[in-house]
Amino acid sequence: MTATRRQTDHRAQYTGCAMMLLAILVSSEITHAQRIQRIAATVNEDIVSIFDLQARMQVVIVSSGLRPTPQLQKRLSQQVLRSLIDERLQLQEAKRRNIKVTQRDIRRAKATIENQNKIPSGSFDNFIKKNGVPRDALMTQIRAQITWQKLRTRIILPHVTVGEDEIDETLKRLKERKGQVEYRVSEILLAVDQPEQEGDVRRTAQRLLEELRKGANFAAIARQFSQTASASVGGDLGWIQEATMNTELRQIVSRMKEGEISGPIRTLAGMQIFRLTKKRRILLGRANDTVIDLQQILLPLRKGLAKGDIKSQVNLAQILSDNLSDCSDHRRAAGEVKSMGGAKLGKVRLGNLSKIVRVAVENLPVGKASPPVRMKNGVAIFMVCNRKEAGGGLPSREQIGDRMRQERVDVLARRYLRDLRTAAIVDLRV
Repeated sequence: MTATRRQTDHRAQYTGCAMMLLAILVSSEITHAQRIQRIAATVNEDIVSIFDLQARMQVVIVSSGLRPTPQLQKRLSQQVLRSLIDERLQLQEAKRRNIKVTQRDIRRAKATIENQNKIPSGSFDNFIKKNGVPRDALMTQIRAQITWQKLRTRIILPHVTVGEDEIDETLKRLKERKGQVEYRVSEILLAVDQPEQEGDVRRTAQRLLEELRKGANFAAIARQFSQTASASVGGDLGWIQEATMNTELRQIVSRMKEGEISGPIRTLAGMQIFRLTKKRRILLGRANDTVIDLQQILLPLRKGLAKGDIKSQVNLAQILSDNLSDCSDHRRAAGEVKSMGGAKLGKVRLGNLSKIVRVAVENLPVGKASPPVRMKNGVAIFMVCNRKEAGGGLPSREQIGDRMRQERVDVLARRYLRDLRTAAIVDLRV
C-alpha cells in the first residue's frame, strides 16, 4: 500500500471517529435538553417543566438554608411542584380578572426581600447572583405572590366585615385576661385539601421540621412553603392569648421554651409547624422593663465595726422594716437615722438594678417596707412608692379589626385556591 493510500485511510478513520464523537455529544446534549424541558405537569393550558421544578428547588434550598441532599430534594419535590401548580392557577385567575403586576410592585417586592435579608438597598440583583439563586425562577415566584395578594385584596377582602361589637368583645376579653400568658408564635402551614394527600404532606412537614431543628431558616421556609398570609412575614402570627388557642395547641405551646420548634400538628387546615419566639403576660410586658419609684434607708456597716455594733444596726433595720407605714414615713425615718445617700433613688427600671436589690423589690407592694437587705456597705430597707408595669396598653381598635379581617381572609383565600384547583385540569407527569 502506498504512503498516499495509507494517509487517506488514516484521515478517513479520524474523520469517522470525530463524526461518531460529535454524534455522541450532540445526542447527549439533546437528551439533557429533552430531560430538563420534559413536562412535570400541565395546568389547564400552561406547562410546568422539569427545568421549572429544578430551578424553583434551587431557590428554595438557597433561600431557606436547607441541605441540598438528594433525599431532601426528592421529599420536597412534590410540595414544590404543588406550589408551582398553585402559582400557575393564581396567574391564570389574575389574567382572567385583568389583574396586572407593575414595575412599581416589583420594586416594592425587591425592597421587602432586601429588608428581610438585611442587605443594602438596591443590591437585590447582586445578592441573588452571589448566592446562586436562579433569577427567572425567583421573579416568577415574586410575580405570583404579588398577583395572589392583589386577588385577595380585590376579590375577597370586600366581602369580609368585622363589626364594632366584635371589636368591643375582643377588647373586653383582653382586659379580663390581663396578667394571663400570651405567646409570640410563628407558623408554617402545609394545607391538606384531600384525605389522600395527608400522608405525603405529613412526611414533608416532618422533613421540614428536621431541617429546621438542624438550623434551617424558619422565616425563609415559611415564605417558601407556608400557605397562609403570614408567609409573607416569615410565618409570624404576632401575640396569641393562651385562652384563645385550641386545647391541643395550648398544651403544646405552654410546654415550649422560647426559640423551640414543635410539630407537625394536624389542624383543620392541614399540617402545621410552630415556633415559640417569646412569651409574656397580657398587658404586663417584661418584668425587667417595669419602672418603679424607689426609696431606701441605708444604715452603714463600716469596715472593722465591732460585732455588737453590726448586730445593733441589723436590729434597727428590722424595727424600721416592721414599723414603716408609707413612703412619707420612710423618708422621715431616713432623715432621723441619717441614712447614707438620702432616701430618694428616683424612678428606676428593674432590669437596671443589681440582682440583690431587684429580688428585694420586684414583687414588693407599693408603700410596704422590704425586709432588711445586707449590702456591701450597710443594711438597707427599700420601699416602692409607685410602679408602672411594662408593656401596658391595649391594641388599638384598628389593630384588632385588621387582625380579625386577616384571619377571615386567610380562610376564604384557602377556599378560593381550593376551588381553582378543583375546576382546573391538572395532569401530573412526574
